[in-house]
Amino acid sequence: MGRRRRVEIAENLVEEEVSRIWLKAEIEFASTFSYRQPDASAQFAIGSPIPSPATIKLTLVDTAIRWNGSVELGRQVFDWLKTCKVHCVPPERVVRFRAFLGRLKPREGELLKSTGVRDYFLLDGCLTVFLQVPADKAETAKELLLKVRRLGSSDSLCWCREVEEVSESELPCEFFARKLEELPENILQKGLAQGLLVVRLSDLAERSQFEHFNPFGGTSRSESLEKGSYLLPLKMERYGETWALLKRVPLPTQLKGL
Repeated sequence: MGRRRRVEIAENLVEEEVSRIWLKAEIEFASTFSYRQPDASAQFAIGSPIPSPATIKLTLVDTAIRWNGSVELGRQVFDWLKTCKVHCVPPERVVRFRAFLGRLKPREGELLKSTGVRDYFLLDGCLTVFLQVPADKAETAKELLLKVRRLGSSDSLCWCREVEEVSESELPCEFFARKLEELPENILQKGLAQGLLVVRLSDLAERSQFEHFNPFGGTSRSESLEKGSYLLPLKMERYGETWALLKRVPLPTQLKGL
């Protein structure tokens, strides 16, 4: 590779970095919520105490469509948002409890009875979402975040208390969930020895297509999601047979990068 080409690539990388900014949103839930981990059984839904990055992004796409009445606008938001970085930081305490549910599901004009077990979570404070967006999309992202009324599932009623721009130096990286494959083996083993939680989360990818996620007529394609196992900055402080009190702790790493 010639010197000129290397310089051009370096300049493009710098320009790309400068043109992106971080937004910090404080999300408050009205009550408990339940997020089933990817590929978990619907009959025994093991949950995650934080939503997946894909949930945050698709919520903003859905919000754009509902508030503007335009599927095409949702497509545009999807295209620039799908590869953006997202991190969710839980509050200092989270309660998890397991519930046995009786449900009625509509099928062929009838209501069929079924049962299942789901994990529910109650946050002792706000969920903090950090979202990196192109600078020219920052105002759009702020408006969408402030209009959010639920995150993913219909029972996750919430609202955004405030949104602000933050610098990269202000990011609490020690409380960001990390993919297991990205952690050095010694750091991973230390985290597991401390009892930190491991959950499965999903994210959108460059290959993800709007048609596979359009809430108004799309065709669901789970293979369009990137799924992975993450180490969370949460550990069980106390627990019983069907409940647990989770405490936020920093990840045992000084890794840089997001």
